[in-house]
Amino acid sequence: MASADDFTFIDNDGLHNPPQIFPDFQQLLNGKGFDPDVQLVTALREKHPELIVTSVPATNINLLQFAAAGYAQAELDEDTEPVIRWRGFVGPGHRGGSGHLADAVFYGRYNYTWNNERFIVYTVIIGLSSMQYILKEPQGNETTTSHSSVVDRLLATVGAWLTKEEPAIYIYDSGWMRSTKLWEEVKKAKWEDVILDPKMKKALTEVANKFFDNEEIYREYGVPWKRGLIFHGPVGNGKTISLKALMHTVQERKKPVVTLYVKSAPYPWNIRQVFQMARSMTPCMLVLEDIDTIVTKQTRSYFFNEVDGLENNDGMLMIATTNHLDELDPGLSKRPSRFDRKYLFPLPSKGERAQYAQYWRHKLKNKKSIDFPSKLCDAVADITEDFSFAYLKEAFVATLLDLARAHDGDGEDEDSASKEDDPLDKYEFWRAFKAQVKILRREMGSDEGRGDDDGDGDHVDPQPRITVAGISGTEYVGMSPTTEYERMMPMFRKMRLQGSSHKAASPQGAAGSQPGRQSAPSARSPIDAFAPLAENRSKSVWDL
Repeated sequence: MASADDFTFIDNDGLHNPPQIFPDFQQLLNGKGFDPDVQLVTALREKHPELIVTSVPATNINLLQFAAAGYAQAELDEDTEPVIRWRGFVGPGHRGGSGHLADAVFYGRYNYTWNNERFIVYTVIIGLSSMQYILKEPQGNETTTSHSSVVDRLLATVGAWLTKEEPAIYIYDSGWMRSTKLWEEVKKAKWEDVILDPKMKKALTEVANKFFDNEEIYREYGVPWKRGLIFHGPVGNGKTISLKALMHTVQERKKPVVTLYVKSAPYPWNIRQVFQMARSMTPCMLVLEDIDTIVTKQTRSYFFNEVDGLENNDGMLMIATTNHLDELDPGLSKRPSRFDRKYLFPLPSKGERAQYAQYWRHKLKNKKSIDFPSKLCDAVADITEDFSFAYLKEAFVATLLDLARAHDGDGEDEDSASKEDDPLDKYEFWRAFKAQVKILRREMGSDEGRGDDDGDGDHVDPQPRITVAGISGTEYVGMSPTTEYERMMPMFRKMRLQGSSHKAASPQGAAGSQPGRQSAPSARSPIDAFAPLAENRSKSVWDL
């Protein structure tokens, strides 16, 4: 019979069963410790005494985000360590799209590869804390308690990628967000499409360009290199669209100037964050839309200190907008060192109203179902006296919707058209437009002073209602004529098809709804971990 000495016992704790940190993680969460980071780093060093352990908050440098963008490879290692994760469904980014299943990993080990270097990366989320632990062998004279030069190169590369300058608009709304989406909208705003006095257009572009071009002159004469402008006037007369065109102008300079757009800053600490960011981004254009809602009794003194205090605001061009200059704090409207130039955006003249009508006529010129001859433009200007651009926009949108409904069988019959002795009444468009102008005139008294859409902007405050055949709503408020035109195209196509002898399929799906992958949600969303973060880089949020 064989003795024990005849057998060799093989230790299975070696290569086939590498050391696990999961038992420590499990014990840690069993009501034992207050600071998990200290204990996890200690456990990692005990399990991997030959490797350097580097701790990196995911809110600072997100390695998985970098890999999702295609600059590294991250493979979840489910064989070496258990994985703690949620499994769930990520809904589509838009109605009509398709969603997908995904994981949210709260504890996992990854085999990470970058620049032909291999790393072990642990990701751990406990409560609101999200940490990454990078393990790498020492190089040269490095020790296991020193920094890893290879890890440092990786972190520096990810940091440079995150902060790479790209055309974008920086938006403040209780925190800063870099929005390439808004920049795509701003790019569409061109001065040739802005209906404004040519002298005003020239003055606005010159004052901005001269400010950013003449830093040396300001310094030579010992004058602080800062300026403030106020755009004021009745609601809906081009302030927002002019701002967007100016944003486009300064961003397209040889040395681009970034725009910081403040939506809301109700508390002093918000004002502080706004100016801290602006100073770090100079030269920049700081836009304070509806400044009377930003500079309040609560924030007034703090705002003035930030503008005129001891800190350096060189390179900052501030532009504020208001609908009520007379109600503005005198410290804003009458103090030259703060806002030293004011530009009035009045109600459009007859010529500008006719030009706006020509703008719409150009948009509709290829729509054979709509007869809109050039002579109607002057007639439109004649009957829209005292209309702002916002009201003109409402009139055109409501008219087109009315025509679409009429061709769909829901509008008034041609027999019920106006019986007035008007030679232009032979045009269906003109009859519908006159009817909408009458409706809007009745509303102008009660709606006066509401909202702040400038006829072409995307500000979404309440607006005069669009009324079509007795139905009122706000669906099209705050969109540019181009956006409204595109949204109505399915209806116009349907009108054309109804007048055709050919049968055709209906337009593809719902307007604007196509299956596809949704944009990554904000890092603050409860579902954010379910979506890849690659698309989030240019829209990332910085905590200042």
